Amino acid sequence: MIFHDYYTQVPPDEVERFVAAQELGRLVTAGADGPHIGLYPFAYSATGIEMHLVRTDEQARDLRAQPRCLFEVDEPLGTIPSYWVDPENAIYATAYHRTVIFDCVARVSEDVAVIAAQQMRLMARYQPEGRFRAVLAEDPMYKGALHHIAAVGLTVEQTRVKFKLAQNRTPDSRRTIIAELRKRNRPGDPRAADALQATLVEQSHAAPSAGHPRSEPATRTPRP
Repeated sequence: MIFHDYYTQVPPDEVERFVAAQELGRLVTAGADGPHIGLYPFAYSATGIEMHLVRTDEQARDLRAQPRCLFEVDEPLGTIPSYWVDPENAIYATAYHRTVIFDCVARVSEDVAVIAAQQMRLMARYQPEGRFRAVLAEDPMYKGALHHIAAVGLTVEQTRVKFKLAQNRTPDSRRTIIAELRKRNRPGDPRAADALQATLVEQSHAAPSAGHPRSEPATRTPRP
C-alpha cells in the first residue's frame, strides 16, 4: 500500500483516538510456511498493544521464532463510481478507508500471573461494567483456561497511517462526492460522507503541520 503525503497528514491525537475506538485488529506474523493473519480483541495504550493467543496457535509459534510482526486496524468506508468525479474516466472509481499499521516486536509469555493480569486489562476495556469474578492465577475456575493461552505484548517500532478520504480532490469535488454519498445512502454512506466532510472542516482550520509522522521511534513497551 502506498502512503501519499496527503493521506498521511493526520494529527497524532486523531490517530490515537481512532485506534483506541476499534474493537478488533489484525495480527500478521511470518511463519516458515508463509504469512499468517488473525483478527483479535486488543488493548491499546501508551505502553503498547496487547492481546492473547492460544498457546498452540500457529501465530503464537510464529512469534516465538520470529517476533517481528505487524498489527493493523482499519475502517472500510466504501467505494464510489468514477462518474461522481469525471463523466468518462474510469480511473476515478475508488475506495475510502482509514488504516493504521504498526510495525512491532512481540513478546510471548506463558506465565499465568502475567496472563491473568492481562486478562483483567482486556476485561476492563471490553466489559467495563464488571459483572465477572476477578481473573486470578490461583483461582481454580480460571486455572485451566490460563494454562491454555499466552499473553502477547507488542512494542511498536513504527506507525504508518493512511486515511484515504479524498484529500487529493478539490474542496468542490469533495462536496460533490459527499452529496452523492448522502443521496445514495447505502448503509456505510453516511459515515463515509461525515469522514469526507471532516477533511473540509480540518482544512479550513489547518495551520502548517507535518501531521502524523510516517514513522516514529519505539516509545511503547509491552506490559510485564
